[in-house]
Amino acid sequence: MRMKFEIEPYEDMLDEPFEVSSYFLDRINMYIEKNNRMEEFCTSTFHSSILLDLAEGLINMYEQNQQPFVIEMYESTLEYTFTYFQKLLTITRYEGYNGETVEMMKCRFDDFVEAFVKEYERYHKAILKQDRHAFENEHYCMMRDQINILKNHVNGVI
Repeated sequence: MRMKFEIEPYEDMLDEPFEVSSYFLDRINMYIEKNNRMEEFCTSTFHSSILLDLAEGLINMYEQNQQPFVIEMYESTLEYTFTYFQKLLTITRYEGYNGETVEMMKCRFDDFVEAFVKEYERYHKAILKQDRHAFENEHYCMMRDQINILKNHVNGVI
């Protein structure tokens, strides 16, 4: 399984110098590989909140008996619910406009977390390459801590 984050900067910020705090407000498109094709998984603005919430939910699944969690997308009525049962992760999407719930995917929990951590770490390192002062941003540091915790879980250290 592979995952990819694509960040869309706001057009009015394209000519501005890179700044972590404004970058975190940009839109994220998350893709997951299905049947050897990358398919859109979700999209939202305020992408740092989405990533932080997703990582926190996955950490809690490891540490607190795999409790389900919900992530709400900004600028839409979409909600994604992550549920763990018998080593499987089921992800459903609820559309508030029409009240419809759709199963997005079902996969091994460890495969999903491993793919997420790999892409989260790549994304995190790319930010530091653009701004050597990224560690001054609270959210950037929280991401680093989440990556380390998730990597330890994936590697069986915790």
